[in-house]
Amino acid sequence: MKLIIILVLSSFSLMANSQNDRFGSKVKYEYNAYLEVLNLKLGEASLSVMAPGTIDGINVYHLNFNVRTTKLGDKIYKIRNKIDVWVNQETLNVVKQNKNIRELRKKKNSETIIRNQKGVTNGKEFMVKDNVFDPYSLILILSEFDIPINQSKELNIVDAGKSRTIEIKNLGTQTIKTPYGNKQGYTLSPVKNGQPVLKNKGDMEVSYVSINDTLVPAKILIKLGSGVIELRLKKIRE
Repeated sequence: MKLIIILVLSSFSLMANSQNDRFGSKVKYEYNAYLEVLNLKLGEASLSVMAPGTIDGINVYHLNFNVRTTKLGDKIYKIRNKIDVWVNQETLNVVKQNKNIRELRKKKNSETIIRNQKGVTNGKEFMVKDNVFDPYSLILILSEFDIPINQSKELNIVDAGKSRTIEIKNLGTQTIKTPYGNKQGYTLSPVKNGQPVLKNKGDMEVSYVSINDTLVPAKILIKLGSGVIELRLKKIRE
């Protein structure tokens, strides 16, 4: 059994290290969104790799993330979130964020530009640490890091003018149900004192599986202002 786990993790590592250019091709991951505590479908979500481009001379990848609840979901926890992120093609560090957040009755729009260790959100300047990432782009980027099982890695993130450091741990392998069959995958989760925790709004736990030799985020847990939603992979469009 131990040998099987080692072989699985080794194959995941090889795939992650061989797909540095995967952000250059358009792809859309579609999900059903569930209220985790009740296992009740609330709506749909999508994560897309858009056409690459340039911002102020920096070559960037463009990622788009959308979550929208149904009429039933609106009655429980209304969500209309649209997030666009541009990351540096060489470092995968965040360059720009556009976020339109609608949760319950709260609305928040923000534009953030990151240059070196300075950020500007809606005209307000702030300092950020070096090598900083966007939390939503990490859904795709995390699989690029080779984090051994039961080991963790600290990452600097910035989200709409707020920066902090998070610790991400590889929780190990598990069988994950997908529309492409049951797959062996692994889960990366934020931790505190070594234990998985979804504490801060926007915290995410992501489970990856291999589909057509590509590591795909098949299940995503996202901490909201109140509660947690679970995104389950529905379809991949290329």
